[in-house]
Parts: sequence; structure tokens; C-alpha cells
Amino acid sequence: MYSFLAPILIALTLGYLATLIARLTGTVYIPYLLLLGILVGPVLYLIKPGEAEVLFYNYIGPIGAAFIILAESSKIPRYLLRRIVKPLSMLLTFVLFVTGITTGVILVFLLRAPIWVGFMVGAIISSTDPASVITSLRKTKVSEVPSTLLITESVFNDPFSYLFLITLIIIFFPKNVSLVQSSPFTFSNVFLYVLFTQGLFPILIAGALFVLLYLLRIKLPKDFKEYYTAMFLLFGLSAYSITVVMGGSGYMAAAIFGVLSGNFMPRDTEFENYKQFMDNISTFAAILIFVFLGASVNLSILISFVIPGILIALILIFIVRPLAVILAGSVDVDLKYGDLVFVGLEGTRGIFPAILAPTILIMGDQTNNVLLQYWGQAIEALVLVIIFTSLTVQPLLMGRIYKALHKDEV
Repeated sequence: MYSFLAPILIALTLGYLATLIARLTGTVYIPYLLLLGILVGPVLYLIKPGEAEVLFYNYIGPIGAAFIILAESSKIPRYLLRRIVKPLSMLLTFVLFVTGITTGVILVFLLRAPIWVGFMVGAIISSTDPASVITSLRKTKVSEVPSTLLITESVFNDPFSYLFLITLIIIFFPKNVSLVQSSPFTFSNVFLYVLFTQGLFPILIAGALFVLLYLLRIKLPKDFKEYYTAMFLLFGLSAYSITVVMGGSGYMAAAIFGVLSGNFMPRDTEFENYKQFMDNISTFAAILIFVFLGASVNLSILISFVIPGILIALILIFIVRPLAVILAGSVDVDLKYGDLVFVGLEGTRGIFPAILAPTILIMGDQTNNVLLQYWGQAIEALVLVIIFTSLTVQPLLMGRIYKALHKDEV
């Protein structure tokens, strides 16, 4: 019991410290969590890196992501979704996959790494981060369309990034996919596997649980209203958990359930209490995720990949992602060019790449594969550096970039 609680208490203490530093400096607190995690992990060994890795990958990462996706997806109104459906669909498909593949190719050429390593890193860092995007938008006056695009993309691209990674594991390591995501059903080909586990299972399970919750919510006596937050939480996490047990994407199920609950449940005091509760839990989860990511990294490998990681991050931030967004957005004449460039430059990397970062290392540990263990540590280090660079550079530039691109409006 102590070995589990002590790292949690250390992480929460560091979260409070990082928040104080961020408020004093006017910056985002997440980079400080990563630095403090490295300090108490591989530097001071207050949290053992091996223990942090297991806790992070098996418990803190997936559970924390489920809370964050449920919380943020419930805030997306359907009337705005209808307005941005075309550019959003391009961001979730074309931009995500082009960004991941291009970044992977660049990494392979820069590091002379195996091609699968490049693509794995590309898939992991292909999603943007709702926590940092929303925090940054609160500090900057941004118009409705680009801000909604960024928030909605950051919520929904996590499941697509996970789909990207799962597909690559099926292609390069088909025998190891059960270590990451197993299904009680047997599929004859990759297409059917992806269709059912990443699409149909999440939609059906999340939809069915939402309908059941809605009926209970409407029919239960008002005397039960103090239990509504617990009911929302139970059904939301059940959508995630049941989908995972069925071999599907729990993250997609959580996102679908969150959008349904945010748009079709009565907007009363009880629902607002639930949203406030989820916001608090999401902050709690984000602190644990980033501290444990920093604490689990191999310090010597991290040092050797700092410079390449920063270079790859800058190419991703200022070249790959913006060009992909501009190319994708060129098919939508209703979207202003300034908004398009702004969305391209502000795709901050964060929580979900952090959660996926140890995937290959865990596969290597479970199979005693030395090659996977080495490159797994390298991938984790590269992703950490990319996240840190992204969270340091992009939030600081958000206000300046928006003003420069919208001079006539500001």
C-alpha cells in the first residue's frame, strides 16, 4: 500500500508547486510537472522509474485520459459541431495521419532509426492536447470558430491517434497487439479489426449506455438528484471500461459518451455540478500523468535525445503541422486563411502522447525483447522532449500569433 500511495502523494505535492510557479510566471504548468517528475524520478530516485512506468501505463495514464476526455467532450455544443464539421473531419483524419507520417519520415532520416520507430513516434505525437489548448485559450481572446476547432480537435483526435498506433503495431508487430489491446473476437483481416474495435464497438456501447442513463435520469425521482454526479461518472467510465474489455477503443467510447451527455442531458444544476467535478478530477489526472511520465524516463537516454527531439518538435510545430492544416483547409472556402494558419500553429502536444509514450517499452518488457526495450526508452524520451518543447513554445506564442494573423479584427 505504501509503495503505491507515496509516489501519488509526491506527484500531487509537485502539482501544487508547479501550479504556483506557473501562476507567478504567467505560463502553463505542465512543463514544470515534467521537469519536477524527472527530478524526483531518475535524478533523486524519490519515485523509482520502473515503479512509475508500471503505475503510469497500467493505471494513471488510461484512467486519467478517460476522465479528461469525458470532461472535455461534454463541453462541445452540437450547434458548433455542425458549423465546423468539414474542417474538423479533415483535422481528425488527413491532418493527423499526414502529420504523423511526415514527422516519422523526418525522424528516420535525422536519427537513422528503423522506419517503424519513426512511424511509432509520429503516431504517438499526432494528437493535440485539450488541457493545454483550453488553458491557453482562456488567456487569449480568440474568435469562436478557431477556438472551437482547436478544442474539438484536441478532444476527438485522441481516439484517432490511438487507432493510428494500434494499426502500426498490427502492421509491424502483429503478434504483440494483444499486449496493447486484446479482443475476445477473431477478425479475418486488419480492416475488419479496425472497423469493429475502433468504430462500431465504441459507438454501440457508448450510445446504449447513454440511452440507459438518459432514461434513468428522466424517470428517477428528484430525491435522487444528489446521486446524479455519481451516475454520470459510473456510466461514463462504464462506456470506457466495457469497450476496452470488448477489445475496442475506450477513448473513442468516452468521447462519444461525453458529447452525448453534454448535448442531450437536462442542463440543470446537477449537470453543472457534474461538469465542475470532472474539471477538478481532470486537473488531478493531468498532474499525475505528467509527473509520472517524467519520473519513468531513462535519464541517460533522455540526454542523448534532447537535441534531436527539440529539432523534430520545432519542425513539427512550424512546418509539418501548419502545412498539413493549410492543405486540408484549402477545400473549405468558408474558413478564413488567418484562422487556418492559427489552428495549424497551435496544435499543442500534451496528455495523450504522454499516455502512449511508454507503449513500445512495455511491449519490450513483457516480451523480454532487448531491441524493443531500447527503442521503447528512446521513443519515450523523444516524446517527452517533443511535448516539453511544444508546451513551452506554443502557449507563449498563441496571443502574438493570433493578433498578427487578425490585425484587422483586434
